[in-house]
Amino acid sequence: MRVALIGPPQSGKSTLFAAVAEAGGSHIDLSRPDQAHLAVVKVPDERLEYLSELHKPKKTTPAELEFIDVPGLDLADEAARTHARTHWPAMRQSDMLVAVLREFDSPTVPAYRGRVAPAADAEELLAEMLFADLDQVTTRIQKLEASLRKPSADREHQQHELELMKRLAEALEAERPVAEAVHGEGEAKLLRSFAMLSLKPMLAVLNCSEKAMDQPAGERLGSLPCLRLSAKIEEELARLAPDERAEFLADLNLSAPARDRLVRACCERMGLMSFFTTDGDECRAWTVPEGTDAVTAAGQIHSDMARGFIRAETISYEDLRACNGDMKAARAAGKVRLEGKSHEVHDGDVIHFRFNV
Repeated sequence: MRVALIGPPQSGKSTLFAAVAEAGGSHIDLSRPDQAHLAVVKVPDERLEYLSELHKPKKTTPAELEFIDVPGLDLADEAARTHARTHWPAMRQSDMLVAVLREFDSPTVPAYRGRVAPAADAEELLAEMLFADLDQVTTRIQKLEASLRKPSADREHQQHELELMKRLAEALEAERPVAEAVHGEGEAKLLRSFAMLSLKPMLAVLNCSEKAMDQPAGERLGSLPCLRLSAKIEEELARLAPDERAEFLADLNLSAPARDRLVRACCERMGLMSFFTTDGDECRAWTVPEGTDAVTAAGQIHSDMARGFIRAETISYEDLRACNGDMKAARAAGKVRLEGKSHEVHDGDVIHFRFNV
């Protein structure tokens, strides 16, 4: 799954990306600010750490997300907006958008539009995204109307899509995101190939100064859920050795880097969860959408597991931990379940798949 970091120039977006990339073990050349950059980031999970300590595998593999740093979106005038729109494809190819918004003052870093106004910056970004989607929907409506003037074996489907597009256009013209006008999984599936910006899950990050880090961010910024962090502090933390990092965090009265919170928040906003396998020489976290059934989860590991699926031997992480990691005791306590293909996997399940091909 891919997360795009977006935001106005001078918001600290690339600084935050550097922190996230360093934490993920990626080495990114940020010398070209006009280019998008990609980093693969490990999802922090203390449950996987516990399982690894318990089983002592040769290899421990966390879940991963891709983060892409989209160049700053300057929307100050028409020429700047035209250039910003060249970055829409990178945003459309992402599964989620994180808007990094400046909340810090700096005498050395001029503020975008000469202001520090995260709510106004968010509103401007959202408005431009709605306009991009409206342009896309309007073009599609014109093509469908032209097609429906001719005989077609696909006429019923095209008529249904046209009605949907007109409903989306009404929402967008009323400055409402596409997500609010989509009804059911069928319509969402139909729209997937269009990759509309306002259909994507989105999160606001308030990039504050070190002094403001202990201030509550509130749960939302306008229509967006949000969190607060200092990108500069996160970048410094990412470059420290683990023992130095722990000391730095203690000095700041923090229990963990905020970037860990950001990665987890992205998983939550995309409706992702993790299950674990501890077979052989590897402990591994697997990321799947909420509501995934057991046979689909097995297919994430290998297609043979899904094809020859028999049962999923399942225990929740909490139950395993309560039994001190002892599977024999867990079975005796009735905590280990044998589940079929249609069983819905839950976040934190530890699963051994039985299959035969």
